[in-house]
Amino acid sequence: MSKQKTVPIAIGSSWQWAVHSWQLAEGSGSSWQFADSSLQVVAKVCIRKRLSNLLLLVVVLLGSCVEKIDFPLNRGVEKLIVSGQINNLDEPQYVYLSETTSADREPLLSGNYFVLNDLPRPVSGALISLKSDQRESWTYRMIEPGKYELSNFGGLESGVAYHIEIAVEGRSCRSEPEVFTEVIGTDNLSYTFDRGVFQNQPETAFITIQTAVTLPEQVGDYYLRWDVDEAYYWDLTFFPNPFNRGPGDCYVFDFPDPERITLLNGDLLNRPGGISTQIVAGRIVDQSFLSRHYFNIRQTSTSKASYDYWRKVRELVNNTGSVFDTPPAPIKGNLRNVNVADEVVLGYFEVANVNVTRIYTTRADVPYFIEEVCTYSPTRRLDDYPATCLRCSEFKNSTTVTPPWWFD
Repeated sequence: MSKQKTVPIAIGSSWQWAVHSWQLAEGSGSSWQFADSSLQVVAKVCIRKRLSNLLLLVVVLLGSCVEKIDFPLNRGVEKLIVSGQINNLDEPQYVYLSETTSADREPLLSGNYFVLNDLPRPVSGALISLKSDQRESWTYRMIEPGKYELSNFGGLESGVAYHIEIAVEGRSCRSEPEVFTEVIGTDNLSYTFDRGVFQNQPETAFITIQTAVTLPEQVGDYYLRWDVDEAYYWDLTFFPNPFNRGPGDCYVFDFPDPERITLLNGDLLNRPGGISTQIVAGRIVDQSFLSRHYFNIRQTSTSKASYDYWRKVRELVNNTGSVFDTPPAPIKGNLRNVNVADEVVLGYFEVANVNVTRIYTTRADVPYFIEEVCTYSPTRRLDDYPATCLRCSEFKNSTTVTPPWWFD
């Protein structure tokens, strides 16, 4: 066995891991890693003593049983992860709370088995408040485990500093105040279709989204980031019926290029009002391009501290894993435990000026043949249709309600 370390990192609003593994903590603070790249490791229900004192495992590999091994373990420290933003847009504002797994975290019950995983788990029951240096205060409410919403927010004021305070499980955490700035660029979007090597796949059709951004009319002291999500219309299978009733609308939402982090440091430029071209997303062309396909680009203007945080995240994401790379380490954000100075709180809460622009493609724009997988045929059996051709709910993030900006 080789010793490694796992590091939670922020990518957009989701959390991924630099190493996916099952950890058993040693007293020295290092960890032994049992990689599960090809086989799922599960612990069968087999508990004789309290899990707080020892971990009882029966590892099932390829249907064979291994003798149970008892390990006395030191209690691991679970770290709070905070991901959130308050911005100028007239939209609900969110904070996401989760927690890293400790070495002796109780496994999850799945059917008749306890399943081990090292993914962060949502944190419920927190009290979260947004506060300003003008003594204003707003309270978030939890709408689902780990997701907290601030609705009907009155908006940010220029030059005012904001921060959040979090009370959860006996801990009191707070973000460093950040000031809202009105400085931001103007995006001019375009796209190109190409065929070649994309994400290590040869002869692949893909689309590239880019912006020719007009820079702010000032020298330096601005920091920009671009985040991209997508939305496309999905044609469900129309089965002939006496009422000639269609299957209904289906809109699917996703992130086309979640690991890409596009940043611009205005301190490195001396071009007030100039143009800078940035690639903001790339994506394989598939059946989602058979109908209208939107790319929603959010340009974010924020603080230098936030820029530095995302620059470090990008470096970690792009780390190739060679022996010359910097070893993974927790990336310091802007949150701290106000009562325990040495406790590590992961993540970042930013105050941002956000400008949203959109661009879309239609089937006529795509220069490649795309196979239609949901087309009705009277000779085709029902179970020959993919489930996504029958029900919009088969997509993880979908709706039958048309977005208000769809036909703008």
